[in-house]
Amino acid sequence: MSSVVRDAPPGFPRGLFSPDPLSRFQYESAHGAKENPPGQQALKSLMLAVLENGLACFQSYLFQPSATNEALSQEAEGWIASEEDEVFSFNNVCETLGLDPEKMRKGLRQWKAKQMRLPLRERRPLVTNKGKSQIKRRKAA
Repeated sequence: MSSVVRDAPPGFPRGLFSPDPLSRFQYESAHGAKENPPGQQALKSLMLAVLENGLACFQSYLFQPSATNEALSQEAEGWIASEEDEVFSFNNVCETLGLDPEKMRKGLRQWKAKQMRLPLRERRPLVTNKGKSQIKRRKAA
């Protein structure tokens, strides 16, 4: 099979038979998951924690300027801007949680621009408690 793809004529879609990592998520969002596979909720909880941590790092320099927070913020901005499709990439995390990564990026850019125009004492964080999920607090209430 690989020789067929390697010797394919120009214009032949080389990735025609390669697996698409997003196809399962697209299918499930359009048709619903047939069953809730074991560990799916755990994966979503983990990805939510990754997203919350990324957002906490993204906003950290805006509220507590320091060299460490600046480095964390720059790393988080790079993660958010990245177009990678790895397991814990921003795109994959957002899509697994049912969020549109492009809308999230746009909203985060707008939020940051607005916060940068405000004095430090008037800025409002996106994530209030780094590492503590809002879901856990809602369940406890």
